[in-house]
Amino acid sequence: MEKNKPLVLIVDDNSTNIDLLVNTLKNDYRLGVAKNGQKALDYTEKHLPDLILLDIMMPGMNGYEVCGKLKTATRTKDIPVIFITAMTETAHKTRAFEAGALDYITKPFHTAEVKARVRTHLLLKKAREHEIYIASKIQRTLLLGQPPRDINGIQIAQLTIPSQKVDGDFIDFFKLNNQCFDLVVGDVMGKGIPAALLGAAIKSHFLRVLNELIRLTDKKEFPDPEKIISSVHSSMIDQLEDLETFVTLCYARFDMAKYLLSFVDCGHMRTIHFNADSNKCSLLRGMNMPLGFPEQEPFKQTLVSFKPGDFFVFYSDGLTEAKNQDGVLYGEKRLVDFVQKNAIIEPKELIKMVRKTVVAFSQSDIFDDDLTCVLVGIDKKSNSQALTDKAKLEIKNDLKELARVRAFVRNFCENIPDFPLNNNRISLIELAVTEVTANIIKHAYGKHTDKQIQINALLLDDKIVLQFYDWGKAFDPKSVPLPVFDGSKSGGFGLHIISHTVDEVVYSRDEKGRNHVCLTIYK
Repeated sequence: MEKNKPLVLIVDDNSTNIDLLVNTLKNDYRLGVAKNGQKALDYTEKHLPDLILLDIMMPGMNGYEVCGKLKTATRTKDIPVIFITAMTETAHKTRAFEAGALDYITKPFHTAEVKARVRTHLLLKKAREHEIYIASKIQRTLLLGQPPRDINGIQIAQLTIPSQKVDGDFIDFFKLNNQCFDLVVGDVMGKGIPAALLGAAIKSHFLRVLNELIRLTDKKEFPDPEKIISSVHSSMIDQLEDLETFVTLCYARFDMAKYLLSFVDCGHMRTIHFNADSNKCSLLRGMNMPLGFPEQEPFKQTLVSFKPGDFFVFYSDGLTEAKNQDGVLYGEKRLVDFVQKNAIIEPKELIKMVRKTVVAFSQSDIFDDDLTCVLVGIDKKSNSQALTDKAKLEIKNDLKELARVRAFVRNFCENIPDFPLNNNRISLIELAVTEVTANIIKHAYGKHTDKQIQINALLLDDKIVLQFYDWGKAFDPKSVPLPVFDGSKSGGFGLHIISHTVDEVVYSRDEKGRNHVCLTIYK
């Protein structure tokens, strides 16, 4: 069929030359004609020919300039260009190849030669496209992991638009149990098959390191993300240095039992956190260097609590650095504003809209860099972890407030339907919250009694979660010595009491400098 024939664009200001080339090629190809450089660029942008036959000497814009513009534009850079000209000097041929041409034919030309060279370059182009197509299918298997589908309360949507159909962006998911999974989103410096192969190697390192660390640790605990990153970096630093490249990535752990995100950011784009309560977005970022830098400080993770209705957006710089026709970047602020404006939409639909808005902004679906985006949404209400009740208390930083805290917690625990707690267990919970609050009052704010402490009590289907927030001095529980029970030393008993009167306790500090203690009591 005619529409399946390759499209060849003939660019020449001489009508006689055009007629000769048209008669030579018309039986085998669809043909387009442009009589100057600007018309050639306009035609190419609109119709995207499979090959271009280009004259050099033309009024206005010469062939070298036209070829240079074609090769610097993402959409047209891979179109084969054959110069066909009366210029026979070696200097002209050299300049043509430097501009990006694949071949050079001198006039007067032989029709058989033109046919042979056009056919050869179209076959080579088709072979390259088929090779990249096969590689892209392999790449989707190697680099783009599939999200877990059986973790209650989570919705995940992902988007990948490779710049060369094969890219160095990679995504993977590691399910740890039915309430916890890890996500890694990375970007290898560079493009094409080499970057994709390195991305696949890094993914396999993560899986191997994770399995090794789990095997060596307590089965009830998983290795922290910062430890996983450190191990992967140590195992790959020599290869990355040899290749003179680096990798930016974000490794994030979602713990639905604690409603807690632990992430290690290594020079990657700032993660967007949409907070459902405030209806606003904040940007999360760590202070770690990318993988591949030899002089590394220890990798540090950041802890962020979340709530039902929140969601997180992870993405590569290909998204924010997408350009429009005027060279303006799409940008981080535009993305944040778009996400916040459309936050009510489900993740799978929202990520489709992200693609549409970036394509509309760029006026192209071909980008200079690989574009990757992953949305992780926390269900507003899930079957197993629906938020059914909550209470909130704010107190001053004063030990006199401890009675209010105990009364607040007891009242909450005694009025929970279908969640029986006997008096002894409630008393133990009261003891734990007393110790937590007293520690905050004594150590976070010093002698300042006008500061605030916020306490949230949440009932989930199978547990009670008590959250304590303060804006005082950071607290590291590892700095507190273990208690000594022979009476020779004091200290450490408060943390010991807390850990032995509730089922789980987590200490963290978020990106805004807010301290967070989370106590969990299971049904």
